[in-house]
Amino acid sequence: MTTITSARSAATHRPPATVVVASVLLGLIAAIGGYGAIYFTGLEGWNGIGLSFVVAYEFLAVGGLIAAIAFLRGHRLGRPAAIAYAIWMIYFTAFKLIAFQELQAIPFGVIAIIALICATRPTSR
Repeated sequence: MTTITSARSAATHRPPATVVVASVLLGLIAAIGGYGAIYFTGLEGWNGIGLSFVVAYEFLAVGGLIAAIAFLRGHRLGRPAAIAYAIWMIYFTAFKLIAFQELQAIPFGVIAIIALICATRPTSR
């Protein structure tokens, strides 16, 4: 009877709310940011530096999506990857604010800070 109970509880195990919130927020900023990088760079015209930026940003956005999914699924590297992606987004937001005075980046930074707080909570381990 214990085997059935433990198997049932393992199958119905849900991640903590902090993990769900952090994963959803990081997935959103990775997906929306990836789309925005392509769209807004295309509006300015495609040149070498714009293409380089988009390729680099999309590479990191895909990494952010993978980190969010891995964190949600409970993979052992999901939490460190989600924390690293959240920190990168905070630094990238600060760079955009300082270098370009791009106030539209503030929501991405705020969401990344919230996701970082959720991912570093003891309940998300």
